[in-house]
Amino acid sequence: MAAEALFGFAGVVLGSFTTSVLTIYKDRLAARHETAARDRQHERDRVTARNTFQRESILALQAAVSDLLKAAYEELDRVIAESRRSGIWPARQWETPTATGWSEALLRLEALRARVFDDELRSLAGEIRETAGDAVWAKDLDAAKTFSRRLEPLQRRFNEAVTTIIPSLY
Repeated sequence: MAAEALFGFAGVVLGSFTTSVLTIYKDRLAARHETAARDRQHERDRVTARNTFQRESILALQAAVSDLLKAAYEELDRVIAESRRSGIWPARQWETPTATGWSEALLRLEALRARVFDDELRSLAGEIRETAGDAVWAKDLDAAKTFSRRLEPLQRRFNEAVTTIIPSLY
């Protein structure tokens, strides 16, 4: 009987030990799965936030490019009309008043370029800015024509790049 009691006691101790070890293992495994699930969710949330930020920034940059081009074309129209009246191309000077909407569009474009991660879009927006500026500050009508003729193809390339990038952000 003492041997049976000893075996019974050993069985209870062994069973308790085994149950404890398996419970600890199960808890650790569950904790690892929860941590991994949290990490995956955090990564999905981060990617979603990044994509939303980029999508909004790109669309705002696209609007800023359009506003800059609008300001450039309006200024060129003003200068051409003045040239027709006076017979002289009124090349811009430092003292020439800023074109309507130009400064605001330029500042917005530059701020938004800094927010866009895509190098091609930033580069194209910068090229549009430079070319629009060259057209507005042209020394004569021929130079203004040369620069302004480059604007629409640049804008088309910019918009095509936007069209390529935007779907990947959804």
